[in-house]
Amino acid sequence: NMSSLIAKEEATWLIAGIAVGGLAASFFIRRSAKGLGDVRSTTASGSVVYESTRAVDEYLQFHFAAPKELAPLVGPFVSQEALDFPALCARECLAAKGRGRALDVGCAVGRSTFELSKDFKEVVGFDFSNAFIEAANKMKGNGKASYKTLIEGEIMESRTAVVPNGVNASSCKFVVGDACNMFALKAGKFDAVMAANLLCRVPDPFKFLRDMHEMVNPGGVFVLISPYSWLKEYTDKKNWVGGYEDSTGKPVYTKDVVVKALSGGFELVSEKNMPFLIREHQRKYQIGCSHCMVWRKK
Repeated sequence: NMSSLIAKEEATWLIAGIAVGGLAASFFIRRSAKGLGDVRSTTASGSVVYESTRAVDEYLQFHFAAPKELAPLVGPFVSQEALDFPALCARECLAAKGRGRALDVGCAVGRSTFELSKDFKEVVGFDFSNAFIEAANKMKGNGKASYKTLIEGEIMESRTAVVPNGVNASSCKFVVGDACNMFALKAGKFDAVMAANLLCRVPDPFKFLRDMHEMVNPGGVFVLISPYSWLKEYTDKKNWVGGYEDSTGKPVYTKDVVVKALSGGFELVSEKNMPFLIREHQRKYQIGCSHCMVWRKK
């Protein structure tokens, strides 16, 4: 059981892997007593570490840390929106006409799912990573979870992630699921479906987009947020939605293909750019800018 392996601090060898939207890849890593070892940060593009303890720690920090904890040194130099990305993603779902059910696809450790519970009666968060879902359920059950943050080199500090005020945790359900096989959840339809920084991390993004036509209630919204960081490690190039040149040499952009895939059953309500910041240590971060499109089901 990978989750139990991750939990054992004394383990010398650990199997770690990414399991996002149906893509599973594993490799062996050496782990030190401090839990850091040779596990690369999730800020490294293409790194397959989303089942590791370090990934859980980084995402608990990304989702729940206050701005001064997340970016004590660089915070004054970046957009404040980048420091509250998961909460702002959830807010885009308020364009939905109904407030019954919401789905957070690729929920990671759950911040956006919790935020959705402020406005929707029932919220389901799912992710292919067992480690992320285990952490999200711990946050739900205890209202908090401890994690370690890297300061410099091998210097770590212990922190506590806390569920925000105003959240209705009892209305949230966290499950392991596959973004390319959502019907297996038998979860029904939703008034809002959100997928943040997921599209370019699934093996079959076209199927994912097609399935949205069956997942969203009329008048409901599909909120698609993505930096369009296409990588062969996650998605075979033949399945890329954009980010390549066609046979004539013309560039194919993801937004244009998404519009074509969704326009038949959805209306584009709004779009914007959304910055985000993921910390590796106190002086090194990944800063990205995702494209957000809000689509309303016809």
